[in-house]
Amino acid sequence: MKISKVGVLALLLALGALAVAGYGVQLLHDQQRELTELRAQTEAFAPAFDKFKGAVRQMGRDLTALVLYEVDLTKSGWQPIGRGFFVIDASFERQPTGMQVRGKVINTASVTHEALVFEARVGTLSATFNVAKAAPGIALPFDVLVKDVPPEAPARAFLTLESSTISFASTTGKSPTAKEHLDPDKLLR
Repeated sequence: MKISKVGVLALLLALGALAVAGYGVQLLHDQQRELTELRAQTEAFAPAFDKFKGAVRQMGRDLTALVLYEVDLTKSGWQPIGRGFFVIDASFERQPTGMQVRGKVINTASVTHEALVFEARVGTLSATFNVAKAAPGIALPFDVLVKDVPPEAPARAFLTLESSTISFASTTGKSPTAKEHLDPDKLLR
């Protein structure tokens, strides 16, 4: 029996195709096994990832409170609210329509601010209040109602100066070289 060159070539091509098909099936099985292992690892990691997301979310809240000067409405001491302003005598009262926030703002900068607009924000709810003029070192009372704040909301608020006009006129008779350091305790006497 004589085998032709064409027959040998066809046999070699068939064996090569069979080897490639076997290799492809082996790769498919390996990928399915790796995919099953990856799913198991992902499912095992899911609770830790949820815990991590919760920790990052809480850290974000803490960082926001630090950067945006969150005011604890149960404390009466000096609390910074940024841009050279502090809040003292902060308090709150829960109302059927929201949360009444009270206190005094103090301008510790060396310039007088006029037409001030402040924002009080509790959670996602906010309200604004205006102060006509804030000279350095003067405690100015405010009283604002943040509507629709739920009763279970924490007694904390973000108070920020949204806008003002700065008056660069001299606020004291002293020369610029005779500036004094602002002493908060001296202001309260």
